[in-house]
Amino acid sequence: MLEQGQHVRLTALPGASRRTKNRINERGHGGFRVERDPMVPLFDNQGRRWVLLMSACGWNGWLPVDEVESEEFEEASKA
Repeated sequence: MLEQGQHVRLTALPGASRRTKNRINERGHGGFRVERDPMVPLFDNQGRRWVLLMSACGWNGWLPVDEVESEEFEEASKA
């Protein structure tokens, strides 16, 4: 479950749009911070839930919840 304030790593699900796959591949190396809880935004006329994200590289934008799988982001420990 995606919740505001979480730091997550996202994976595109099979069948995800090219846009979703590209954003995760291009912007997701350092994970994403969830800026807003998932919601149905005004720009979606199909009633799908989207989540507002901020990437470690500074990109922020919306991705559809039904196209991604999330897990808590854990940085590799430094020895």
